[in-house]
Amino acid sequence: MIAIAIEYPILFFKRTATGKAPSAWGELTQQQFISISRTVNGIEPDFRFLSVLTGIDQNLLKKLSPFDLFKLSEAIDFIGQAGNSYSEFLIPKIPGTDFVAPKPKLAGITFGQFIYTESYYNDWLIGKDETTLNKFLASLYLNHDEKFKSETIGNKAVKIKSVRMDIRQAIVFNYGLIMIWLQKCYPLIFQENVVVKNVSPSSESQVKQSQWLKTFESLVGDDLINQDRYAELSVHAVLRYLTNKYKDSSRNSA
Repeated sequence: MIAIAIEYPILFFKRTATGKAPSAWGELTQQQFISISRTVNGIEPDFRFLSVLTGIDQNLLKKLSPFDLFKLSEAIDFIGQAGNSYSEFLIPKIPGTDFVAPKPKLAGITFGQFIYTESYYNDWLIGKDETTLNKFLASLYLNHDEKFKSETIGNKAVKIKSVRMDIRQAIVFNYGLIMIWLQKCYPLIFQENVVVKNVSPSSESQVKQSQWLKTFESLVGDDLINQDRYAELSVHAVLRYLTNKYKDSSRNSA
């Protein structure tokens, strides 16, 4: 956290307003993260955004000079840095439900759950359909100790429908940060399986989804009787396996 002190005059005296600004994603409160997401989505005024992040009254912030605002923005420049990534969910539970976020670094996420989550996520990015958004959240956030089952997505999505849109959008934003982190962990796999070229925006999501489904089918092969067991493998176990397989293939073809 970065300590902030702003000195301002009142009549013949000077007062000091103090606050603290986060310097990294892990220092944000849930409210601050939602405010960032609202700003990214164009629904949070700049001064309210700065007020939520620093604890300084927005009426005082409006009186600051452009230079002072610039210096204040420098304190939170981690938000706008290129290639931003973070490995944890900052909204641990969907309000009004019992659905909780995955553990840090997507620990416990199965490959089957990952395929569904990625499919709905990419569909949402392209179409911005609210039903798809709710299904994305329903596939990502589970009840405590719940095992992912695609059959439960529809009923859970109905419960999520009434949750504030800015909270739902903040989770989408958070997932995007986590996906960048995941891509940095497994660059060979995401370079091969996620980068899509020469397709229209309307078909991009379908191509991405089909690539992960093809990956799943290649893992299962002829062992169809055990396909559910393959779906329950950790996403990290699958991505590590694919990375090693890619490296072996590259060495053999060299």
